[in-house]
Amino acid sequence: MLQSYSGNDCVTDVVEKYANMVYKLAFARVKNKNDADDIFQEVFLTFVRRKPKFENEEHEKAWFIRVTINCSKDFWKSQSRRNHDELDENIEGATPEEEILSEYLDKLPEDYRVIVHLFYYEDMSTKDIAKATYKKESTVRMALTRARRLLKEFMEGDETDA
Repeated sequence: MLQSYSGNDCVTDVVEKYANMVYKLAFARVKNKNDADDIFQEVFLTFVRRKPKFENEEHEKAWFIRVTINCSKDFWKSQSRRNHDELDENIEGATPEEEILSEYLDKLPEDYRVIVHLFYYEDMSTKDIAKATYKKESTVRMALTRARRLLKEFMEGDETDA
């Protein structure tokens, strides 16, 4: 059975349900609060405009992930982004350890960052990540392996520098 959202109460519930995930994923892609806010807004405006129907909660979550990724890609392609100076802002309230980890994650290629975020921060399985990102499950597993290897190299490199 497909679920449809038409009333304001339902939209509010959906925004509350996915707000944290959408914002964190957008921030992981653009590394800037203001830009993540813009992407967040665009994702939920897309939801309200399109009024998509979902087969189940997994389908709904995958839709929000895919739209967030697409909005992030569109953001990077936009002409205004090319002329925009990137601000180095962190999420407020992060611990020193989280800030250090964030710096290491920033060094990863964008595709790896997204997969790491979905796997560790959204607790998604590699199968669910593959569906949401339209990649093969083996590609997702390989990206996780490579991302972990890169993170380890980054951390070991910092230890030898100290």
